[in-house]
Formats: sequence, structure tokens, C-alpha cells
Amino acid sequence: MRIDLHIHTTASDGLLEPAAAVRVIRAAGIEAFSVTDHDSVDGLEEAKREADAAGLTFVSGVELSAYWGRVEFHILGYFIDPASAVLQTFLASTRQARQARLHAMLNRLQAMGMGIPVDEVIARARNGNVGRPHLARALVERGFVENADEAFDRYLGTDRPAYVPRPDVSIRDAIRVIREAGGVASLAHPGLHNRDDALPDLVAAGLEAIEVYHPQHGFGRAGKYRRLARRYELLATGGSDYHGETDGDHASVPGNPSLPEADFARLMAAVAGCR
Repeated sequence: MRIDLHIHTTASDGLLEPAAAVRVIRAAGIEAFSVTDHDSVDGLEEAKREADAAGLTFVSGVELSAYWGRVEFHILGYFIDPASAVLQTFLASTRQARQARLHAMLNRLQAMGMGIPVDEVIARARNGNVGRPHLARALVERGFVENADEAFDRYLGTDRPAYVPRPDVSIRDAIRVIREAGGVASLAHPGLHNRDDALPDLVAAGLEAIEVYHPQHGFGRAGKYRRLARRYELLATGGSDYHGETDGDHASVPGNPSLPEADFARLMAAVAGCR
């Protein structure tokens, strides 16, 4: 059984509509998957409808951005209730913050001679859930940079001239929202942060799982996070972080890597036990 619990769609910064993403997932031979868009659940209904029609196992998900001190982490939420009032309130606040951040970044780019209309960027985002990848693509289309990687390296990445920090959402708040929405909270791609010293605090805040398998976790890193999962009694999750495109952090196809079936069974059993 091939399992991918980390997929993005146009509901955040992916390039494929949810139904189209599910068709790609099915063609890749994946039998169980989760759509985990950044700070959005807008694509879940469409993805589930397409998954049900294709006979695939669908896990409702989300990926929330939050801070541990000055370090930004992403927390994956699995088996959430998308209609949860707590979750919906949190996401509405996040969406407003994203748009305010976009205006601030556009002002900085304008001061550097790179004028981009705000509507041009927001039009790329589903329901206004805009992020830096949408702005990076606008910079590419305007000819200011060659590709999205250059946009981040020169302007949009942390401490670059057009970078604006997000309003501070704490790790504790993100995990709380996921759990109150009925979900399991998992730390996304810990190898990208290399801040394993945060794990005790995250576990104390209610973290229940860690993403062991990710395109940026080679065999050595996957083994390391498998050992840390055992040490902190965390479940193991994993997936391709597929966005419909290839870059340094995302797999070019869904299912690479695939979460072992035994880990998925343990995750399912934990959810069933909690409920």
C-alpha cells in the first residue's frame, strides 16, 4: 500500500486544483493520502469527493505555520474536522494576516523598483489564502527573477530585503487548534529546521507525531527521526510534500517517499482510540 500524507493544492501554494491533484495521486498508484494545504482547508471537500469516486482512502489535513521563539515550524494536522469552529476562526485570522503581510512585502519591492499590483498576486491564491510562493511566481512572470528559487534567495527569504515576518502564532496555539479540531498534530519536515532541541517543548505542548519520511530526509535523516520518534513516543508520518512542481524541498511526483503501511496503521489506531 502506497501512502502519501503531505500533498498541496491550489487551496494554498500548490499548482494543481484539488481534483486534478487527486487524479495525479491515483495515477501514481497511491492508495491513501492527505491534502495538507498551508493554513487552509478550502480544498478538502473537492479532494475528498474525487478520492471517494476513485476508491482512495482520504485523510483530511492542514499545515499550520507557527513559531517556537524566533524559529518558524510547520505543524501538520491529520483527521481534522474542517468545519470546526475553532479551526475556522484560526484560519480566518491567519488569512487576514497573510494579506497584510503581502501588502508590506509589495511595498518593499516597490521601493526597489519592482512594482506588482496586489490583485495580480491575490488572483493566484484560492479564496485569498496568499503566500510568498504566489508572490515569487508573480516576480518570475514580471521578469524580475528567473525562477522562484531566485525570488526567495534574493528578495523573499528570511532576512532578505523584501521579507516581512508573519504575525507570531505560537507552536502551542497551533497544536491546540489542531487537537481541538479533532486532529493529530505532527511536526513537518524537521530536517529542514535542524532544531531537534525544540522537540521537548513541542511534545509538552501536545505534539503527537513527527514527519520521519520527507524528500529532504535521506536515509540517515529518516533513521534519525525514527529514533527520535521512539524516544519521545511519537507516531511517524511522511509524504512527498508534492506541490505540482519540482524545487529543492518538494518531490516531483506524489508518493516519493511513501509512508510505511505499518506506520499508517498505528496512526489510524491512535485516532480510533482517541475517538
